[in-house]
Amino acid sequence: ALGVKINYHGGNSDKWQPVKTIFDFDRRVPAGPYAIDLNAAECAVYRDGKLDLNEEALLKAIKANEGSKHIPKREEAALNLRVQILQKLTRDGEWQTVGDVMSPLVQKDKDENKIACERVALELTMGSTGQISHALVGERESVVQAVKTARNSALQWYIGVFLAVAFFGGFLIKSYWEERVFERDTRRLLAYYKHVIPGSISDGDLNNARYLVWKYRNKKEKLWINLENKYGAEVLHEHEWPEMSEEEEDANASGDNEETNLDDEESTKEQEQEQDL
Repeated sequence: ALGVKINYHGGNSDKWQPVKTIFDFDRRVPAGPYAIDLNAAECAVYRDGKLDLNEEALLKAIKANEGSKHIPKREEAALNLRVQILQKLTRDGEWQTVGDVMSPLVQKDKDENKIACERVALELTMGSTGQISHALVGERESVVQAVKTARNSALQWYIGVFLAVAFFGGFLIKSYWEERVFERDTRRLLAYYKHVIPGSISDGDLNNARYLVWKYRNKKEKLWINLENKYGAEVLHEHEWPEMSEEEEDANASGDNEETNLDDEESTKEQEQEQDL
């Protein structure tokens, strides 16, 4: 069987936790790797004697020990963490130590100074012959560097959210504005027909007006100039036209004006007009 025991107080002999069995006798071999996640914030919680917390309370306590405010506390906890691997050869036998006591959250710089790491994973493997191997997996960032990395990640996340909101928000605003301009110009064209060529086929023809506005959507000024040149009247906005009396509206409704076309093909030799205006 394979197990580990952990000490959160620098290897103090009376502070070792009970052995945790990783691979029991009924486990088929080879077995593993089995990863044990170790992080400084959790070690700080256990150093405070909070060993019997439920999962929710433990996560809350770990969260409370994160951030730059608790860097010294986490560094102290990381430097004092000790892990010992043990092996039991028979079911009724005693646990025997395998290798030396480890400090998985401690690494040394080029000057042999100890640096506290934020987190690491201890992976345990048992071979078919009972051979035990272990490895420390992770970036092993220092506590200070891990805080900076977390801040940068959070900043990048907020920037990404802002850019996404700006992109999609700008797209929605652009679509809304284009639709509003389209409807405004459609009403402007219908108002022009109503006051300049009342009673014609184009007067009140919403579909025709929408089609022309869509057709000239990227050259709106050309549409207004063509109308002014054809009918000799300035294209005013909808609200700029004077209100018509009921007699004028009745007279205009009884008129019969021939529909003509405004679409200029801009030929170098001659200008042809279509029959859709």
